[in-house]
Amino acid sequence: MKKIYFSFFIFLTPFYGEDIEPKYLCSHEKSASRWQAQNSTLNQNQEKIDIKFYELNLDIDFNSSRLRGSVTVNGVIGNIYPDFIELDLYDNMTVDSILQNNIPILYLHENDMLKIPISDITLNDENLFSLTIFYQGTPDHCGAGGFKFDEHQNIGHVWTLSEAYCARSWWPCKDDPSDKADSVNIIVSVPTEPAYIVASNGLLSSTTINNNKKTYFWKERYPITTYLVSLAIYPYTKWVDQYVSPISSDTMLIEHYVFPDRYEASYPNYSLTKDMLSFFSELFGEYPFISEKYGHADFTWGGGMEHQTLSSMGSFSQNLMVHELGHSWWGNLITCKTFNDIWLNEGFARYCQALWAEHMYGREAYFDFMNNHAYYGAGTIYVENPSSNSQIFSAGLSYNKASWVLHMLRHKVGETMFFDILKSYASNDSLSYNAASTSDFQKVCEDISGLDFEQFFQQWIYGEKYPKYELSWWHEGNGIYNVKIDQVQSYNFFSMPIDLKFSGSAGPMLVDTTIVIENNNSSQLYEFSGFNFLVENVMLDPENWILKEATYSVNEIDNILPDRVEVEKAFPNPFNSKVKLSFYINPQFGDTHVNVNIFDLRGKIVESLIDNEFIPGYHTTFWNANGKSSGVYFIQLATDNYIDSQKILFLK
Repeated sequence: MKKIYFSFFIFLTPFYGEDIEPKYLCSHEKSASRWQAQNSTLNQNQEKIDIKFYELNLDIDFNSSRLRGSVTVNGVIGNIYPDFIELDLYDNMTVDSILQNNIPILYLHENDMLKIPISDITLNDENLFSLTIFYQGTPDHCGAGGFKFDEHQNIGHVWTLSEAYCARSWWPCKDDPSDKADSVNIIVSVPTEPAYIVASNGLLSSTTINNNKKTYFWKERYPITTYLVSLAIYPYTKWVDQYVSPISSDTMLIEHYVFPDRYEASYPNYSLTKDMLSFFSELFGEYPFISEKYGHADFTWGGGMEHQTLSSMGSFSQNLMVHELGHSWWGNLITCKTFNDIWLNEGFARYCQALWAEHMYGREAYFDFMNNHAYYGAGTIYVENPSSNSQIFSAGLSYNKASWVLHMLRHKVGETMFFDILKSYASNDSLSYNAASTSDFQKVCEDISGLDFEQFFQQWIYGEKYPKYELSWWHEGNGIYNVKIDQVQSYNFFSMPIDLKFSGSAGPMLVDTTIVIENNNSSQLYEFSGFNFLVENVMLDPENWILKEATYSVNEIDNILPDRVEVEKAFPNPFNSKVKLSFYINPQFGDTHVNVNIFDLRGKIVESLIDNEFIPGYHTTFWNANGKSSGVYFIQLATDNYIDSQKILFLK
């Protein structure tokens, strides 16, 4: 198929008789104010300190479901002194004392905040301070878990999941994604019986045994935000693999800490980890923590969590694996500065799932994945209330629609430039191993492409919903074709490049060509000429690069229409709930009656979608397979003298 970009024979005319007011500008002011109002959880005192290092030294008591220990915090104060050093810690955790240079200092613990008067702190010449907080307690449930005393097969199990603001539920820290510690020590003591293994971030420095306790000493030497600090404790079966970098040829251990009863089932997929690392490293740049490790630790939560260098896994599906691994770049290397912009973590990781599907199963699988994860609801990708976990982790907005932003960006700039943008974003000196906002990513897009992305990000990140297009076309004669595109949604119009696919006949051959037009108004007319074939149909965005709805109206003014029935491929296929069939019936074809039926493998009709109806023009019908068994079916369109039958695969 040939693709033409802005050919000389395209003419464009706005329909000034209709509402062409640039509506997006009305919401632009609102969305710009949202953009400015990044909702950090930090108070004024916390904004004046920068944490450089944490050391967690914890003793886990499974019998009483308590932890006891200390956290050392090293930080630096800026030019403007705070009144207090303030650290987040839930009130139910008991602080026994706070020491500086082994000398007790005063503190106040209330409203989930630990406050140490700056007047009691000794600073060195560079405004550095170091405090050690001794504390104990049973962590309260927080968010998706926080710190969880759990069981697996009647054996004690501890796991943590601290995103978004739940590190504070089990250890004192400056619990905000924008402030990454340069390094963290994690020292944990557990009973020697049963044979508990403590899995955590970074590299295992040592283990020691003393008084029926085994102590694990982990060191994370890459910058890390608080919600990525993790523990996974169980008598795991541990096995290792090796990753050889396709970029540097460096080697790195891959460590898997699996429930013994899941070892055999998880082994085949976990064995793919090195291939996934190679694939994403070639796309985005070297795995960001190559000097340490990557791996998985099983836990009993229902999903996964991208803990730095060791993802916690509730299952071992490839989709979950690539999602959490994708976070190594998008979330761990570069962390969202505030949870307003969580899409920079979750939307990117969701898109990694689509890229893996494309890598493993081809282009059609990529489009199937995207179509199965489209979101057409309300709300902005930009999280307007980042104190709400349900808004932060909205599957429709932060994950699915956000992944479509990258899908649309890929088509807008082209394959090569798109992946150049991602590599440049990952390697940006001021963003890598740091935190970023949407405006930071937008700037990278603009710097690499030379394009202005202000409108693109305003409409897709800070704006709501999606375009609804209505296309009509007609033949003016003398090889001139007119295409009219209306945006019929009741809200802001969208400015997007759109593929128009012209198909028809050149003698006995069916041919097509695709032309890219810029659509930036509520109603626009385009004129085309110079085709070397008879145009019989025009399709808008046929591959589905835009999150949209599209309908077609047939203009009968001198239209030249196909003297046959045209049926598109059913998609998505395979599908997991609903499959779509689109078709065109020539209005000049006569009194054509249409039947669309679903058949099983035995040839039995499972469901009738269209029953002997006369419906000329372009139509779409859907089959919702919920309640049916997984497997192969056939979707068949039949007219008086035409049959099209396609095999479809339903996967729950």
